[in-house]
Amino acid sequence: MIVENAANAERPAVGWTADLATTVELVRTLHDLDGCWTRADVERLVEARPDWKIRRIFPDLLVVGLQAHLRWPLGAELYLGATAPKSDRYHRARVRLLDFRLPTPEEERRTALRTLSEALRAIGAPTAVPTAADGFGLRWQPAGRTMLLQANDRGAWVALQPRVTEVEHVSPELPAVVAAFVPALHDAPGGHCPVEAVERIAAEHPRWRVDFGQGYADIRTADPAFVPSFASRTSFARPGPEGTYDVLDLHRFDDLPLTLEHRREVFGEIYRAVRAVLGEPTLFGGGPDGPDVRWREAGEEGRLLRLLCEGRRIRLETEAAAPFEEDERLAFAYGGPYGGSDGPSDFPLLRYSWQLHLAYEAPGGTADVLPGGRLALSLPHLREGLECLLAAWIEQLPVQRPGEKATFSIAAPQISGGLSFAYSTDKGVLLRVGPRPGEPAEVTAAMTADGWQPSGKRFKAEFRTPTRATAAEVATLITTELAARGISGDSGYGLGPGRITARRPSLGQSHQLAGHGFFRATGLGLETS
Repeated sequence: MIVENAANAERPAVGWTADLATTVELVRTLHDLDGCWTRADVERLVEARPDWKIRRIFPDLLVVGLQAHLRWPLGAELYLGATAPKSDRYHRARVRLLDFRLPTPEEERRTALRTLSEALRAIGAPTAVPTAADGFGLRWQPAGRTMLLQANDRGAWVALQPRVTEVEHVSPELPAVVAAFVPALHDAPGGHCPVEAVERIAAEHPRWRVDFGQGYADIRTADPAFVPSFASRTSFARPGPEGTYDVLDLHRFDDLPLTLEHRREVFGEIYRAVRAVLGEPTLFGGGPDGPDVRWREAGEEGRLLRLLCEGRRIRLETEAAAPFEEDERLAFAYGGPYGGSDGPSDFPLLRYSWQLHLAYEAPGGTADVLPGGRLALSLPHLREGLECLLAAWIEQLPVQRPGEKATFSIAAPQISGGLSFAYSTDKGVLLRVGPRPGEPAEVTAAMTADGWQPSGKRFKAEFRTPTRATAAEVATLITTELAARGISGDSGYGLGPGRITARRPSLGQSHQLAGHGFFRATGLGLETS
């Protein structure tokens, strides 16, 4: 629900950060810009342009005013996202061009986007992206970088990012394959990439060829061990146009055993290559099976493009967004452990354990109704849920949200001050809790035996270099502590409201997202507050 106050109601439905002529010149400057990916690069650019000025510096963001003669907050600004907090290297640049006041009448929004898109077509040689910016999206691919016109219900912007050229854990052919074929699948209306598009792209690269089969197309490159493949999942249950593909396999793991660290490294390189040509995703996230990063087209008829790592495959696949999301909602709403609190939980089967949506930079839109999370019915269920969630974070956050921290605090009447959890992609896992009731020496001995270390007036447990096994260790430590304090869930009603909650689950700055996105830990197993 959107509540308008008087100040908001007085704002125009559509606001331009600069007039149209100035907007075109600013975007032209960005298009021609070659080299703004270090702090030294940016300082040289600012020094050479009298109208540019570094306005604000944050740990993960540098903001450059592009019309310094205007008093802030007026004028266009260049936002440079750091590769990690406190890094002086950047992996994306973004200039906001339009602001939409919620709710913006659809016709006004579309008129503004059409005007902007038509004006920007005069710059370079852009490709139309019908699945972005209400059908008015654009993509430029000057040497070594990608520039995109993107939008959501809050505004429109141009994003610029350098393309990935060097990789260590995947084939050296992969970045070029991603840059050539991934936009074709992303841009295809309905998410169905035609055979002709695959043939045309391959013909533009003399060292590539395509071997077509029944429902698939293998891409042969200079690396005989690297064979990405298009495929079609079309069936009676999933009707789609003939002669089209909705899946692009990008990697298969052949080595045994497959470690979490290797899977994370390989997925990270592929994710960064895909992000470099598509821009920031609509939804970060993942679950027990692996990461699930999503680029979603806005609207009821929009398509969903998912980058997945499940089992031994990393692939992109498209879905019709609305029916797919409704199916997910129903799975959360009506799923659950078939044996009640005495049977096994279904946390390992959840569609996803966490999702993060950053509305200020996420293109497209999200589902109108989001699923709730799964509640644990017993301590064994909670242990399994926590293990699945923590394993997902340990594998997925260092790639998707490097340098950030996931936190929550478990609150119950039996835990004075709560039991706090923090997982930092840089510093590992840290738990803190107060002492149990009882004689201090006995309490210290018992808690130390369980794996806690005295830390001032409280106790802590640290796991500085978390691995797959760490998730189970942390989940066991937490649930053992809850049991030691008499929190068992044996009432038959689980660990629900009034007994135990997870307070303030957050990721990075997500606790500041009110009205500007969301962070959801659907696999946490506890009611959140």
